[in-house]
Amino acid sequence: MNYVIPALLFSGISMFFNGYTIRYLNLSRLIRDFHSRPDKDCNLKAQIEIFRLRVKYIKWIQLFSVFSLLLATLSVFTIFFEYIQTGWILFAFSIISFLISLIISALEIKISTTALNISTKNGGDPRCS
Repeated sequence: MNYVIPALLFSGISMFFNGYTIRYLNLSRLIRDFHSRPDKDCNLKAQIEIFRLRVKYIKWIQLFSVFSLLLATLSVFTIFFEYIQTGWILFAFSIISFLISLIISALEIKISTTALNISTKNGGDPRCS
């Protein structure tokens, strides 16, 4: 194995990390907009709980992505200095970390869908008749 294989992971991890950051920024904007609304609906408690859970998941997604990028960098570094076995191990852990971030991302998407279902409950009527 040469250092090109782990180096290819950089672009993938960076692309996903950028997407995760955009998701976090959009969620924080959504939370601010939600709190500034004068006509808060009856689903307020459920929405706030989902906001909290999504922020927590996005934090873990970003953590595992950064860890994956760090391990991929260390993998390239060790392979460059011809510590091939160590490079393989670091690369394997980098892939595992990246996989964990993708799994958590899928869970966050599921929670996001639940939030949309709560928002559209009762036909979107904020009075919750």
